[in-house]
Amino acid sequence: MKGKKILIPVLLLITLIAIGVTIWALCFRDTAPVLAPDYAPVEQESNAQALEDDSDEKLEAEEGGGAVSLTYSNEVTIDLSDKAASLVFANPGKSLQDMVVQIVIDETVIVQSGTLKPGNQVTTLNLLDGAEKQLQPGGYDGKFVVFYYDPDSGEKAVVNTEIPITITVQE
Repeated sequence: MKGKKILIPVLLLITLIAIGVTIWALCFRDTAPVLAPDYAPVEQESNAQALEDDSDEKLEAEEGGGAVSLTYSNEVTIDLSDKAASLVFANPGKSLQDMVVQIVIDETVIVQSGTLKPGNQVTTLNLLDGAEKQLQPGGYDGKFVVFYYDPDSGEKAVVNTEIPITITVQE
């Protein structure tokens, strides 16, 4: 009889704890991914640099279509103290589309560039706010996710590109 009197309050306490954790997980945890904009950001990437020895000869594309060329390294280094990623990513001048690049680890966007116009490259991008708190020193498998935008209307293209990369995080 005594065991039943203790069992009911213990089960009630476990139930209340489970409900509390569920409410916290659904309402207060910030795990929403960063979405790519439907229109290219008005801001051009502040860390963009003009490509040297870049050709102005554009790729050919059908009416209403687009064509791009990419130059990149599949290795990225993130410095937690600087809150920045060191990379090589370029949108050569022959591309017909503007680009926005994201660095993603386990479906979490940690970096997103501004608009990268044809003929420009980036070697440093800043981490998104709070991203440094989600990372520890070490190696990660990640990916570049590249979104393409019409340079005239700013409208996002239907396709995007995902490129596997290796990410080294250091303090």
